[in-house]
Amino acid sequence: MTDMARQLLQELMGGLEDTGTKYTDHNICKDYLVDFCPNLLFVNTKADLGPCDLTHDDRLRDAYKKSPDHGRLGYEEAFYDRLQRLSHDLQRKVRRALDRITAEADEQLVNPHKEEKEERAIILDERIKQAMKKVQELGEQGHVLEAFNIYSQTDRLKSDLSTLKQRIDSINPMFKNEKRLEVCDVCGAFLVPNDASKRLDAHKEGKQHQGYIRIQKALEEHKQKTGSVRDQRDDRYSDNRHYSGSRRSRQRSGSAHRMNSRSPSPYQRHERRGYGDHSSSSGRYRDSSHKRRRDGRY
Repeated sequence: MTDMARQLLQELMGGLEDTGTKYTDHNICKDYLVDFCPNLLFVNTKADLGPCDLTHDDRLRDAYKKSPDHGRLGYEEAFYDRLQRLSHDLQRKVRRALDRITAEADEQLVNPHKEEKEERAIILDERIKQAMKKVQELGEQGHVLEAFNIYSQTDRLKSDLSTLKQRIDSINPMFKNEKRLEVCDVCGAFLVPNDASKRLDAHKEGKQHQGYIRIQKALEEHKQKTGSVRDQRDDRYSDNRHYSGSRRSRQRSGSAHRMNSRSPSPYQRHERRGYGDHSSSSGRYRDSSHKRRRDGRY
C-alpha cells in the first residue's frame, strides 16, 4: 500500500471511529509524530533499516503538533539524534568505500596463484627446450617421422606456455572493474563513471538516494532553527544583563546618595554626643551634683 493510499484510508477511517489511541502511547512511532520514520525511507534497499512495528498515524501527528505538549516531551531530541547517527554511519560508509577503491590491492588478491603459474611456466619452457633438442638429434639421425611427432608436441607446449604467461600478467577482473568505480557522496553507493544518463537519473531518484537527501535536509533545517533560537536567547540574555547592570548601578548610586545625606560628619557626631559644647557639659555636671546633694547621697 502506498503512502497516499494509507493516508487516504486513515482519513476515511479516522472520521468514522475514534479508537482512543493517544500520541503518548508506547505503540506509536514518535519519529513519525515529529516528521517521518527513517525505517520507511529505505525499504527494499541496501540501506534497509528493517520494518518499524510501531503505528504511523497522520491524525495523531496532527494532534501532537497542535497540542501544548509539542516540543516538550523529548520526541524531537530523540528524532534528530537518530538522524545524526544515520548521517555519521553514512559518512563512515563513504570513507570505507573510497579507501576500498583507491587503496592498492594486495598482490595475492589482484593476481592469485601467481607464483604457482610462474613455476609451471618454467617447467613448460624447460620441456620445450628438451623437446627441440630431441627433434634436432632425431633429424640428424634421419628419424624424420619421430622428429615430426615430437615437434608437433612442442607446438602444443608453446601454445600452453603462451596462454600461461598471459594469465601470469593478468589482473583479477573484480579489481579491474572496481578501480573504475566512483562513490556517491550522498548515499554511499558505487557508481560507474560515464554511465548512461538514464541509469544515473534512476539512481538519483531511487529510495536510498532520496532517503539520505531527506535526512540531510531535516538536519539542516533543525540546525538553522536551533541556531536562530539560540541567537535570540543570547540576545535576550545580553539585554537582561545590561538592564540588570544598569539597575544595580542606579541602586548603588541612590544608596550612596542617601547615606551621604543621612550620615552626619564626625564633627556633627561629636557635637551630638556633647563633646563640642563644654558649657553645656559643665551645666550638666552642676545639675547632677546639686541633685545628689539634695537627695542626701553625699
